[in-house]
Amino acid sequence: MRRYISIPAVLLLVVIVHVDWHLARGHHHRLSMEWHYHWIIGFAALAALFLFAARKWPKHFLGTAFLNAAIGLFLGQIIEPLLEALGYHVPVAAVFSPERWRVFCEFLIAGVAGSLFGVALVYISRRAASGHEPRA
Repeated sequence: MRRYISIPAVLLLVVIVHVDWHLARGHHHRLSMEWHYHWIIGFAALAALFLFAARKWPKHFLGTAFLNAAIGLFLGQIIEPLLEALGYHVPVAAVFSPERWRVFCEFLIAGVAGSLFGVALVYISRRAASGHEPRA
């Protein structure tokens, strides 16, 4: 049976979600940048994940990319903040602030666009590799 989860890809996505949170949140937080274009990270990360999945699992890249993305996003947005709340002994409501959800939604919307971009690149490259000429 073939394994369809890439632990390094999932962990990298978890780290990217966490770094995006630090890039986006306001200056009143420690280690934050209040960068308004943080969503670019989500676009690039998910486009790269779909391209990686197409290379590693060519026949099943859509399903595996979605699976790896879902696991990484869940761990990065839900589990990591819960562990942070446990480790720092802060209320769960403090780590799941409305600001965090807004930042994640922006990341996710850009990530969906990045996923579509990645899928389009895969299909265009596969079409070109098979010898089909684009229509004029």
